[in-house]
Amino acid sequence: MIIESKKFDPGTVLDSAICIVGSGPAAISMAMSLLEQRRKIIILAGGSWTETPENRELNKGFADPVMSHEPLEENRARVFGGASALWGGRCLPLDPIDFLERSWIPHSGWPITYEELASYYPRSLQLCEAGENNFHAHSVFPGTNKEIIPGLDNEDMVSHPMERWSPPTRFAHKYREILENNPHVFIYFDAHVTNLNVEKREDQIDSLTVVIGDSVIKVIADKYIIATGGIENPRLLLASKSSFHPNGIGNQHDNVGRYYMSHLIGTFGSVDPDNRKEILFPFEIDKEGISCRRRWWLTPKLQQQEKVGNAIMYLHRSINVKDGHKDPMESAIFVAKTSFGILKQKSPKKIVSGFRQSGTDLKNNTFYLLKNMRVFIPSLFGAAYKRIAHKKEPLRLPSVHSKWLYLYFQTEHMPNPESRVTLSEVKDRLGVPMPVVKVAFSELDIETIFAAHKVFFERFEKLNKGKISYQEEGLRQFILDNIENFNSVAHHLGTTKMSNDPLTGVVDKNCKVHGMQNLYIAGSSVFPTGGHANPTVTIVALALRLADHLKKSTIDFVEMRKLSSDSWPEFVKRVVKN
Repeated sequence: MIIESKKFDPGTVLDSAICIVGSGPAAISMAMSLLEQRRKIIILAGGSWTETPENRELNKGFADPVMSHEPLEENRARVFGGASALWGGRCLPLDPIDFLERSWIPHSGWPITYEELASYYPRSLQLCEAGENNFHAHSVFPGTNKEIIPGLDNEDMVSHPMERWSPPTRFAHKYREILENNPHVFIYFDAHVTNLNVEKREDQIDSLTVVIGDSVIKVIADKYIIATGGIENPRLLLASKSSFHPNGIGNQHDNVGRYYMSHLIGTFGSVDPDNRKEILFPFEIDKEGISCRRRWWLTPKLQQQEKVGNAIMYLHRSINVKDGHKDPMESAIFVAKTSFGILKQKSPKKIVSGFRQSGTDLKNNTFYLLKNMRVFIPSLFGAAYKRIAHKKEPLRLPSVHSKWLYLYFQTEHMPNPESRVTLSEVKDRLGVPMPVVKVAFSELDIETIFAAHKVFFERFEKLNKGKISYQEEGLRQFILDNIENFNSVAHHLGTTKMSNDPLTGVVDKNCKVHGMQNLYIAGSSVFPTGGHANPTVTIVALALRLADHLKKSTIDFVEMRKLSSDSWPEFVKRVVKN
C-alpha cells in the first residue's frame, strides 16, 4: 500500500516489524526480499513521485572549504526511488582485491570476503535489469576481438573485463505494482525522519520521530534500517543525540561520517590511432539485449607492484569543458545544463549571480557551438534518430573517426578518516542540523591516476599504435584542479564504515550498528573501500544480504506485544519453527 498524503492525529504511533528509512535501490531491494516473510514492513520515503522544491531544500548542506564539493542537493533526490531516479545505469561488481587488506592502502580491508558477497550479485543484476553475472568479455562475446586494441593488453593492463548497463531501472516505477499490492507493505510518502529515539536503554532504538506534512508522528518497529544514502545516513546518526548517546548514535569512537569516499574521474590525454578499424570501440549487445562495454583495468599484480589503488580506463569523448579540443555536442550539453540549473533558482538575484559566475564558460561554449553548427546539426539529428529508433546508447560516445579519442579514467578514492561528513549549527526547516562535507585526498589517490596513464601511454607508444597527446607534467595540475573543485558524481561511500571492531567502524559485518541491538545501515555508506566500480550493484547485493540476515532474526514485534502471557509458549514454538 502507498500512502501518498495523509494527516495524522497528534500522538499517532505506527507499528511494524521492520521499518526502512529511505526508498532507493537498497530499501526497495530489501523490501522485495522480505515480502516472503509476511511481516509488516513500513517504508518511509523522503519524497513522492517527483521531487518538490521543499524536499530538495532538505538535501542542502555545506562544503568545507566553500566550493570544494558540488552542492549537496545536486546529485541527490528526495523522491520515491531515491538515487535510482538519477542513476545512469552502469553496472559492475567490486573486484576481489577490493575486499583485501592491502598493506600499501591504510584502512583497507572488508570484514567479509568477496566470495561471501558474490553469491548476491546474480540477484542484484536481475533487480537492476542488467543481465547475467558474467563480466568477462571472452565468454560473453566469443569469436570477437580479444582486446580493445589488439596487442595492447599485457600483465599490467587487460581489457577483457567489461561493464553492463541497466536501462536504467527506476526502482520505484519498476517495482511499484508488487509493493503497492502487497498487504504487508506500507509506504508513506514525504515522510521525513528527524530523530532516532533512544529513551530506555542505550542499545535499543525505541521509536522514530517522523514529520509527514504538518503531522509529527512516531514509528515503532522491531528492527530499523537506515537506507538514506552516504550523506544522510551519518547525518541522521549524528543528529540523534540523547543522554545515552551525547555524540550521536554509533559514534562512541568518533567514526560516524569519517572515510567519505567517491571516485576521481576525468579525461586527460588522447590518442590518434593509426588503424581505426581494429579498435573495438562501440557498445556490444549480449544475447539478452544488454549493452556492454569493455575497459582497460590495472591488474592486481600491477596494483601491488606499484603500490597503487584500483583503476579503469576507456576511450571516450572529452568531459572537460575547458579542454582545447572541444566537441560541439558537448558544448551544447554544457550550455543547456548550466543555463537550466541557473534558471531553476527561485531568486532573480541568484539567477543573475549564477550567469555572472558561469559567464566565461557559457560565452566560450555558446560561441564555439554557433561557430560549428554545421557539425552540431547532423550530430543532433543522429542522436534524435537513435532515440526514435530505440537505439539510444547508455552514454554518448564520439565517432571512432574523431580526430582524437580521449582516455577516460575512474579510480579508487582511498579511505581517509579526514574525509568526512559532520553537522553544521544551521538547521533545516524540520530542525535537523545540515550536513557539512569535507572531502580529503592523499598522494596515493594522485599516484594511482599517474600509474594508470603511464601504463597505457607507454604501452601505446612502445607498440607504435599511433599518435598520442599527453603531457605528464600537466596531469598533476589537472588532478589538483579536479580535487579542488570536486564532484562526487553521486557516489557517496564509506561514511558508516563496516568493521568488526567498533574502534575502527560504525557497523559490523551484518551491517548492524555497533552497540545497538535493533539498528542497521544499508547502502554504500558501509563500504570500507570503493574500488573503481560504480556502487549500485554492490549496494543492492549488500541489501539482499542484510535482508537474509534479518529473515533469520526478526520477530514480529507488533504481534509479540499483543500476546497474553499464556500465549507465549505457542508463540515461541512458532518463531523457532519459522
